[in-house]
Amino acid sequence: MTSIKTTVAQTASSSSTSASTKASRTVPIPESLHHVPGYPEKLKIYRIAASRFWQIRLYDEHAKKTIKRSSQSEHKTEAFKAAKALYEQVVFQRLIGASTSAKSRFDVCAKAMMELQQSRVVRKEISLNAHQNDQYFLDATILPRFRTLDVADVTFDELEQFVAKLGETLSGSSILRYLGLVRKVLEYARNRHLLQALPQFPKVQKQDQPRGWFRPSEYSALLARAKQLVGQVVELQPATDAATGKKQEVRRVTITSDLPNMIAFMVNGFIRPTDLKNMRHKHIEIIRGDHTFLRLTLPESKKHDKPIVTLEKAVAIYEEIQTENAKRELAASDDYVFMPTYTNRATALRKLQQQFNYVLQDLNFKKGALDEDRTIYSLRHTCIMFRLLDGDNIDLLTLARNARTSVEMIERFYASQLTGEMNIDSLQSVRTQKGLQLSKSLDAGIPLKVQSGIVSLDLPAPSPAQLDLN
Repeated sequence: MTSIKTTVAQTASSSSTSASTKASRTVPIPESLHHVPGYPEKLKIYRIAASRFWQIRLYDEHAKKTIKRSSQSEHKTEAFKAAKALYEQVVFQRLIGASTSAKSRFDVCAKAMMELQQSRVVRKEISLNAHQNDQYFLDATILPRFRTLDVADVTFDELEQFVAKLGETLSGSSILRYLGLVRKVLEYARNRHLLQALPQFPKVQKQDQPRGWFRPSEYSALLARAKQLVGQVVELQPATDAATGKKQEVRRVTITSDLPNMIAFMVNGFIRPTDLKNMRHKHIEIIRGDHTFLRLTLPESKKHDKPIVTLEKAVAIYEEIQTENAKRELAASDDYVFMPTYTNRATALRKLQQQFNYVLQDLNFKKGALDEDRTIYSLRHTCIMFRLLDGDNIDLLTLARNARTSVEMIERFYASQLTGEMNIDSLQSVRTQKGLQLSKSLDAGIPLKVQSGIVSLDLPAPSPAQLDLN
């Protein structure tokens, strides 16, 4: 009996130790709790394992809630000062009748921040699409979590729980985007003295996902299949409703000649899918000279507005599009290049995406060799990858500028995918030994020398020549 009791006691002790080990990193360290001298007992400072800063805790009896803040200081004296300032701020707001959750509520600040951001859209400092995406992220994910909180109550602990929830379904890059939007709201509040300081944000590791693209044989198959399907009515695989789990109705779509034209144009034109819906004939100029290409002067996208130079093949593709559209009297300067009958350009792009997705499903091309997703955007990635593979010593800066992106993006998402087999010529090339004479390769028998990476000919001194003045 004693043995059983001992075992139970040991088990209980072990469970207690385990629970203590797993305790939240935001729980106050007991020995660090200090009452602020001269102020109510409800005002304290303390330490937590999750931050190097002293924390402040105040129970507001009138609001019936506990207010927590970071002192943003590692020194106890400074933490006491921050705690006193917080207490005085709460008392002052109560005296003037201002609610701690009125102007400084998260949703109120978020709405005001978005209204200001709308003015940046008007000034063209930010794209309308980016602004709409921010609003969607706020409404769908961020506000449901923080809506009624005072901005000062969005603490490290709250953010860490938010990240943990997002991490169940999202990648590090996506989580950072949500945190960035939360930070914008809090910065708005801080700049208007509704928040003393920004909280410490959880660290999230960002992992670059490989960009899906099509190998040459896959691209050929994709283009050929798209041409075969032109004019046919096909059924799209029904999507599953995320809320109910039921499959949606089967949709039918007609494959148009815009599909193969779009595929070929994007792989030779460096453009983004958004350019497809905005591109008009007036944006395109055919250049013929030492080189033949299209000069695309497109509306700004992702803060880039410089003209794009296409590959030579894009010229013939565009001329074929012009001919087709002219038959329908849709090749005027202001007419759209792709899906010109659709005045709603969002619908036009969606129709193209539906057609493209059908071909991907038909060929089982939805996933790449590394299990990466493939979408209509993959055509742009394919264009850039083909240049890295086939270009003759093309420098990344030129490629990045022409594709309206940065060298960093090229290196991170494209050049990083190059394998040894893709550059077998370079790997199997032979470097000439230093000082080695290659006279056999010269008809005149003159020695060719390579030293320190410099190739030179060992020519004899010239003999004096007589001038013929006649």
